Amino acid sequence: MLQTQQLPRNGHPAPKRAPDSWIRMQDIMAWIYLYPVRGLCYLIPVNILTWLTQRLAPFYARLRRDISVPVSQHMAKSFKGHDLSTSPEVMARSFLAKNLRKSIDDLVIRRLSTETLGNCATVRGIEFLDEALADEKGVIVISGHFNANRLAKYYLRRIGYTFMSVRIPVPISTAMGRFGNRYVAPAYGRFLTTIIEDEIHTQDAGLGAGLLRRLRDNGMINVNIDASVAREKFRVKCLNEKRQFAGGFLRLAELTGAPLVPMQCLGNSSGFEVVFGKPIRFIEGSSTEEFMGRIELMAGLLESWVLAHPTEWVMWSGKHR
Repeated sequence: MLQTQQLPRNGHPAPKRAPDSWIRMQDIMAWIYLYPVRGLCYLIPVNILTWLTQRLAPFYARLRRDISVPVSQHMAKSFKGHDLSTSPEVMARSFLAKNLRKSIDDLVIRRLSTETLGNCATVRGIEFLDEALADEKGVIVISGHFNANRLAKYYLRRIGYTFMSVRIPVPISTAMGRFGNRYVAPAYGRFLTTIIEDEIHTQDAGLGAGLLRRLRDNGMINVNIDASVAREKFRVKCLNEKRQFAGGFLRLAELTGAPLVPMQCLGNSSGFEVVFGKPIRFIEGSSTEEFMGRIELMAGLLESWVLAHPTEWVMWSGKHR
């Protein structure tokens, strides 16, 4: 049976009880990352910085048992019934190490030239994106929250493929205290804007008009299908649990005829891969049952990506969204 949840008009989830703590460890870690660490990253040569991060990441992963333990438990539940070559505990540590590297990549990305990025990049299936653009209806590029997303889009913009990213302006974190949610999270959102460059926010009054305008100009918008911040949400089984999926981008595809092009972004600034899939076209509207089938198709696509690259998915822990 179709289950939906309507959100308030601003597009954000219903407000939750404010955190009891004024300041938490996550607030301090995030503040250090945004200020002293970011400042140092402007001074240290990129190759030395990435070398140090690569060496320190395994130690960091072993120290952060407060994150690795719940992540491994989440993985064990999600992968039950699937054959995996590595234990959830090992995967959780790998996840943390890769997440640390992603965080440093965000700090140095603007120091990397197009030539440097090109030498590190492998792009597959770009002909599928070009094929979709040839329809002249715009393209909705669908992806998940994987480590190399921002890195890949930063590079693709510089070789002529300009994406408008749909995102929330202030990342949601249940791990922060009042200080972090009031001061640090908004600062982190502003920092991400400098990397993403071309974006539109989920709560903007002109969100629908902005997306339609970009598609009518045969432009591209990027939507993460595992993001559930939307007015209309659907609960679908994915990775052994009911997960919430937004349906707005599918409504938009039906309305405009814009093809959906899957995109996977994997790796880091030492070597990353962008893989585009064949266009998915919904040329007409759908009944309730048909629309639910399309949501389930998106959930299945996400599940296949996570099963293939479990340690690259950022969404295992709310602290790293």
